Amino acid sequence: WLSTMTSVTSAAAMKLLDVRLKHAGSILASTIGEFTSGSGGGGGQEIACLRAGGTIDLYRIVISQSGGDDDADDEDEDDEEEVTTTMKLVSRVETRSNLRSLRALRISGSKRDVLVVGSDSGCFSVLDFENTSNNNNNAPTILHCPPFGKASIRRDTPGQYLASDPRGRACMIASVEKRKLVYVVHRDSTGKVTLASPLEAHRPRTLVFDLVGVDNGYDNPIFAALEVQYEEYEDGVLRERKRREQSGETAANNNNNNGEDVEIGQPGDGFTKQLAYYELDLGLNHVSRRWAAKAHRTACCLAAVPGGADGPSGVLIGGENYIEYMHEGMAVPPLPNGGNGGGSNDAKPKRMICAIPRRELHPAAKGVLITCITVLKQKKGKFFALAQSELGDVYKITLTMPKDDKTTVTGMTVCLLDTLPVGNGMNISKLALLFIPAEFGDHGLYQFDAIDIEENAVKCTSDQTIGALLRSGEM
Repeated sequence: WLSTMTSVTSAAAMKLLDVRLKHAGSILASTIGEFTSGSGGGGGQEIACLRAGGTIDLYRIVISQSGGDDDADDEDEDDEEEVTTTMKLVSRVETRSNLRSLRALRISGSKRDVLVVGSDSGCFSVLDFENTSNNNNNAPTILHCPPFGKASIRRDTPGQYLASDPRGRACMIASVEKRKLVYVVHRDSTGKVTLASPLEAHRPRTLVFDLVGVDNGYDNPIFAALEVQYEEYEDGVLRERKRREQSGETAANNNNNNGEDVEIGQPGDGFTKQLAYYELDLGLNHVSRRWAAKAHRTACCLAAVPGGADGPSGVLIGGENYIEYMHEGMAVPPLPNGGNGGGSNDAKPKRMICAIPRRELHPAAKGVLITCITVLKQKKGKFFALAQSELGDVYKITLTMPKDDKTTVTGMTVCLLDTLPVGNGMNISKLALLFIPAEFGDHGLYQFDAIDIEENAVKCTSDQTIGALLRSGEM
C-alpha cells in the first residue's frame, strides 16, 4: 500500500518539458536595431526575429572582406577584395509561449535598443540583450515584465499590436478589440530603466487593424491606430429597417442588395475605417483620442514618416490599389495640371493618395493589396519608404516637399523597384541591406545596387491619381 501511494504521488508531481529537436523556420515578425554594444561599436545593426513556437532569435549583420591566396600573382593582388555579408546568430531564447509581436525601443539617453515583446502571458516584457555573451545560457536580461491582464490569447487581451515612440518615451500595447494600454518609459536617478503604471486608452466596440508610433519630434508622444468602430448588429439592422419604413423604401425601389440587409464586410454596410491619433500628455499623465479621419476601406498597414526636424511627420497607409499619406492638419493637396482637375471648378482634393503600378496581365476587376510598408530615415533629413504587395512587387515611395518647407507634402510618387518573395515584413539596414522574412521558403538578405528612380521607370504619381479620382467623382 505504501509503495502504491509513493508511485501515485510521484506521478502527480511529475511535469513534462517539451524539447524541440529542430527549431521552427518560419518568422512571424522581425525588427531591426542595435541591441548589443558589439553592433553599435562597429556601426552595424542586428535583426530580432520572432519565430513560430515562441523563439526569439537575434542575428548580427557581419560584413567581412577576404583577400586572395598568398601564392597568387602580383596581378591578382591588385584585384578588389571580395566582400561577404552574413547573418551571425548572437542569441536564441526559448520562451515556451505564444509570442505575438515585438518592437525595438531606444530609450532617451541610450545608445542601444531594448526589445519590447507581446505574448499570451498577459505581461508587457522588456528585454535587454547587452549581456547575452556573458551568460552561459545566452539569454537576455528581463528588465521589466509587469502583468496587465489574463493569460492566453483573446481578442480583448493586449499583445497583438505594439508601437513605440520614435523618441523612446513610451510604448502602446493594444488588443484586437477595445483595449489599449500606454506605458511611460524613463530612467531613475541611478540610470535604471523604469516603467510607470499603464494608462488606459480603451474604446469599446472598436477593432484595430494596425498600430504605429508617430514621429512628431519632442512634443507629446502620439500613436496612430487604424480602427473600425462598430455597433451591435441587431441595433444596426433595426435602425436600417426603421429608416426604410420612414422613407417609404421598398424592396422594389431599393438599390441596396434588392432591399436585403447588406452583409458585413461589403461596401455599404455602414462601417467606416478611420485613422485615429492617441496622444499621451506627459504633463497630465493622461491618454486621449486626439484626432480621427476617414481612411480607405481596404487600408490594412501603417508606417510612420519622420517628423520634427527630419520630415513632415504623419503616416503612410497601405491598402488595395492605393497608398495614402495622412496627417493631422495637413494642407489640401494642390490640384493636378495647374488647377485643372478635370471635373468641376469647386472640386478640391482632400486626400494625398497615389495608385500603385499594376501588372499588365493582372485582371482589372481584381485589386492588388499592399501588405507591409517600412521607412528608412537617412542623414540630412532625407528618407524613403518601401512597400510590398501581396504579389511580391516592391515599390519605392517618395514624398515631394518644398525646399524651404519640410513640413508640407505636396506630392507622392510610387515606383516599381523589384519583385521579391512575399514576406511578413521588411527591415532596411543602414548598410544598404534589405531583410525579408518570407512567408514561404527561404528568408532573404538583399543588397541595394541603386535606389534612385529612373526616368523610364514604371511609376504612378499623386497628380495622376487625384486627377482620375476627381474626373470619376470618387473624391
